[in-house]
Amino acid sequence: MANPAAGTRIRRARSGEEAQPRTARNSVDAWMDQSFKFGGSAIKRKTVALCLLGIPALMPVFFISRAIAELNSNTLDNVEADVLGTGSMLLLILTLTVTPMVTVTGQHWFVPLRKWYGIMIAVTATTDATLALFTGLFAGGIAGQVTGHTFLVAGFSMVMVLIPLALISNNRAQRWLGKYWKKLQKLTYAVWFLLFVHLALLEGLGFQHGTNGPSASADGNPVLHQRLYQLATCSLPLLALRLPPVRRWIDKQQKQDRQWLVNLAVLPMAALYVLFFAFIVNEEIFKGVSAFRLQPVNG
Repeated sequence: MANPAAGTRIRRARSGEEAQPRTARNSVDAWMDQSFKFGGSAIKRKTVALCLLGIPALMPVFFISRAIAELNSNTLDNVEADVLGTGSMLLLILTLTVTPMVTVTGQHWFVPLRKWYGIMIAVTATTDATLALFTGLFAGGIAGQVTGHTFLVAGFSMVMVLIPLALISNNRAQRWLGKYWKKLQKLTYAVWFLLFVHLALLEGLGFQHGTNGPSASADGNPVLHQRLYQLATCSLPLLALRLPPVRRWIDKQQKQDRQWLVNLAVLPMAALYVLFFAFIVNEEIFKGVSAFRLQPVNG
């Protein structure tokens, strides 16, 4: 007579429930899931952390909101593209950073930020494109603002990819699309590529405008202010940490309790990432604050 328990084990193994051992939960994830009392309510630490890390995503649109509300053409003509364009680049980099952070740290509490940053990229870039249709400095009317130059075509194509990505960034769309949802989300890599093309054409591969960015001429570091170089340097570790051999090596070291070796290997790339990312943040704040004060600083 067959053993029912054995049959149960076989069915579970086939269904995948016991086919692979579950990974031990990260201690930081467990700590983040704990709650604390505030005003008589229980609030998870993760909720607070996600809110604090998510609020800055609103800043690019906030910086330009006053100029939009007051229809200040001087601000919109001079720094709108810088504020919203740089903000979109920042948000894309942050979105792409989430997966490598999971790989390196083994933590998952911050994964919801990927969806939030992705939605805000679409909002910021679409706002940028919409304003550019009416405040751009290129001839040819609305069509000229979109297709008058090759870098404009690349930027507009990027926005056209971002909009459907934002529309399917919800649980209902995920259920409706099923296995195709994850495949469609990979269009984020197309946005990544199009941003490279947009900046390369806009800045002449970094050689066209040697002082591109705030205070570049003053501090003698035009390279660090080039958006193309900033994006390329921040992208290198994000690309490297997505390579299957690298991910397998990191997983192997973590299983052997050698996280210190992973941290040591990643440190040089992380240092370059932080350095160039800081310059992007500096430009966003510098020009964003001037835009909100309606005193645009261009250059």
